Amino acid sequence: MIEKDSIEHEILLALTAMPRPVRGMSEAMLLRTFRSPRAIRTLASQGLIKRRGWHDGPGGIWVPTPEGEAEVRGSESA
Repeated sequence: MIEKDSIEHEILLALTAMPRPVRGMSEAMLLRTFRSPRAIRTLASQGLIKRRGWHDGPGGIWVPTPEGEAEVRGSESA
């Protein structure tokens, strides 16, 4: 369970607010925006975000998992 006022929650909110076809942020952009490598590691280790590769090159983006999306939906109803 992620605390509602935490940086982890802010990251999940940002990722799930994006339209599904373009959902995701590179790690560099997450670090530039939220300045918390610990939060990214925490979300990934809890299975709330995962790294998805590009279709035609190196690198990847972090996207919310179904569990991460459920976490945000659950926090909105609380």
